[in-house]
Amino acid sequence: MRMMTLGLAALCALSPLAASAQNPICAPTGGIVAAAVEARKAGQPPETARAGIIDGLDAARQGYVAAVQPLVDWVYDLPEDDLQKDVAGAWVAQCSAQ
Repeated sequence: MRMMTLGLAALCALSPLAASAQNPICAPTGGIVAAAVEARKAGQPPETARAGIIDGLDAARQGYVAAVQPLVDWVYDLPEDDLQKDVAGAWVAQCSAQ
C-alpha cells in the first residue's frame, strides 16, 4: 500500500482537481488502474498498455493523459499476486480517503 500512497501523491501533484473536497479524480484514475491491471493480466507490455489506455480516453477524460504513465508503471510494479485482488477498488478507496 505504500507504493499506492506514493503513486497517489504523484498523481495528485499532476492534477489541479485534487484540492477539491470530493476528489473527482478517484473514479477516472480507478478506471485507468483497472485497465492497466487487465492489460498486465493479458500479457501486454507496459508501453502497449499505456498507448491503449491513452487511446481509449474519451474527450472528457483527456485531462488524465499525464496520469496514465505513473499509474501503469505502478500497476506493473505490483507483485503478481496483487493482481488477483481488487487493485482498482483499493486505489479508489485510498484516493477517496485523501
